[in-house]
Amino acid sequence: MLEIFRKNLFINSLLLLPYTILVRLATFFYPQKYQVQESSNEIIKGLYSLIDFPVLQSIISVLLIFIHAIIINHTFIKHRLSREITLLPGLIYVVFVTVVMDFTVLSPALLGNTFIIFALTNLFKTYKLPNAAAFIFNAGFYIGVASLFYTPYVFMVFFGVIILLLLRSFKLLEKLQYFSGFFIPYIFLFTYRYMSDISLMDMSVLKEVFFRLPLFESNFLIVNYFSIGFILLSVLVCIFNYGTLTGKKIIQVQKKVAVLYWILLYSLISFLIFSTDGSMHLLTLAIPLSILTGILISDSKSKISHELLHFMILGLILLTQFKLLVI
Repeated sequence: MLEIFRKNLFINSLLLLPYTILVRLATFFYPQKYQVQESSNEIIKGLYSLIDFPVLQSIISVLLIFIHAIIINHTFIKHRLSREITLLPGLIYVVFVTVVMDFTVLSPALLGNTFIIFALTNLFKTYKLPNAAAFIFNAGFYIGVASLFYTPYVFMVFFGVIILLLLRSFKLLEKLQYFSGFFIPYIFLFTYRYMSDISLMDMSVLKEVFFRLPLFESNFLIVNYFSIGFILLSVLVCIFNYGTLTGKKIIQVQKKVAVLYWILLYSLISFLIFSTDGSMHLLTLAIPLSILTGILISDSKSKISHELLHFMILGLILLTQFKLLVI
């Protein structure tokens, strides 16, 4: 099956939609809706009140993940991150955002991923561009919007600065443009709260979200640990293959690959700083992991082993989501 997506054809890109439906098929038979938290902001509460139907959320999840995969593939191909031009990063992204059972709901973290992908594409476009004001502003803006959906993404703003310093000579004026973009979504939110006579800042949220050790579930099924272990193992594989991913590549590609490693580091540090749902936070790894793993597989010649691993993971997803494996 992977061979189909090794070729960059339009029809193959469209095939990502039925593939996404296949791996998330159980969400249509056993639809679940996201339970909005009391501490959620007005944007999340308003959005989920409009789509307060489990099946509708499942449909939106599939379409959203398909769009994510298309954009990731476009970014992968446009910036020539691999010697081979393939659609594998998008397919791998679909797997990463589905492999854990908790990922079957339309979570704010998945919605936040949408804007982090937009931010990443804008960050890549700033590389050695003399006048990149629009892309820098957009990157900050999209990170700001992402943080409104998933609070730990607020910490991504600092990693955005590091990434821009890595990609270009990041001047003072550009820093102001970047942070202006980041604060614009919050200005809109605070304006809405002011007009609606709502407190601008709910300080109780800070006690619930910041500076606590992450909570770990102890009632997971064993198969859930296998799924989470697969993602963590993928992180280790990417870390140990840093030299392979950057070796014999032009400096432009090396820097953009390094950007993905900084996003991986963000996911780890933000997990330790913010009180998060441990398994749900793994969604923040999906974007960099899908591209890095896509580079490794695209450049590798071990096609049979990758096909076998892919079918094993696909089987694990279907067995657990259809509750055929309940250990």
